[in-house]
Amino acid sequence: MLKIGVIGLGHMGGYHASNCKLIPNVQLVGIADPKKENWEKIKIENIIKTENYKDLFNLVDAFIIAVPTDLHYQIAKDCLENKKHILVEKPITKNLVEARELFEIAQKNNLALHIGHVERFNGAVQELKKIIQDPYLIECHRMGPFIPRVQSDSVVMDLMIHDIDILLNLVDSPVKNFSVIGNRINTNLSDIATVLITFQNGVLAKIVSSRVSQTKQRTMCIHQKNSFIKLDFTTQDISIQKSASDSVKIGVDQLRYKQESTIERLFVYKDNPLKLEIENFVNTIKSGMNLSDAQQDLSALSLTLKIEEVLEAQLNDRCYSGHWQFTQASL
Repeated sequence: MLKIGVIGLGHMGGYHASNCKLIPNVQLVGIADPKKENWEKIKIENIIKTENYKDLFNLVDAFIIAVPTDLHYQIAKDCLENKKHILVEKPITKNLVEARELFEIAQKNNLALHIGHVERFNGAVQELKKIIQDPYLIECHRMGPFIPRVQSDSVVMDLMIHDIDILLNLVDSPVKNFSVIGNRINTNLSDIATVLITFQNGVLAKIVSSRVSQTKQRTMCIHQKNSFIKLDFTTQDISIQKSASDSVKIGVDQLRYKQESTIERLFVYKDNPLKLEIENFVNTIKSGMNLSDAQQDLSALSLTLKIEEVLEAQLNDRCYSGHWQFTQASL
């Protein structure tokens, strides 16, 4: 029986705690949050509730960390140095130096260190790589209404990092350069952002992220020869459109273009991605294999930080005129 503690009972922490109860051979031993009012979110009986996560060090094998990003590094370091496996919500830290240090501590102590890139466990995402061949353009849209609780991270770190992580895995080529524009609407950090990325193999990618939109959308579209693939992260659906034939008809007073195509809907086994993420964390601990994926995690964080850096510098330095200025940078 693997004993787990959850640190932080905000939006995600409550979900993690609830999903731990769904996994066989896992015992949720305790929860830790300095705000006692958050304890009421957890209706599970016979678990320890404490203000200080260190009270659980001698009682659990692993921790799930779901606190604000600014607190990730110190709490994760404390847990790893006390020989505890950890799953920490994304982003792991706000800089690469701290992230690399945490992976080094985990590797030294043979501990699991997983980052909460929950979209990796979306059934549609797992099927997508099987059907992608030679894409030349990938478009991502991730947007939703403003949520006041998310103000310490930019939209790049909050939302865009999901699509960056998936893109790097799908394209499997180094980034050549990128251009980014964005704006601040409700916070002191960017709330909307659009990034154009060029990969060294020639693939182009466009990511649009917004946390100030009235509609919620989570989609990815892949353009490749003879097919167009659309993935909906929310419904976990994939549709594939293929061209069948083209024709031109000339009438008396007009020219008409006709295109015929077929649409295939791919069967996707749908499950709770967060539960699958925790199950994967548990299985790696038990097997001792794939305890971390430092290269992929650090690559996604590195590009995210670079995009955020360029965008925030642009927003700080420009004189407001209503004119968008593209900033270009190479990694």
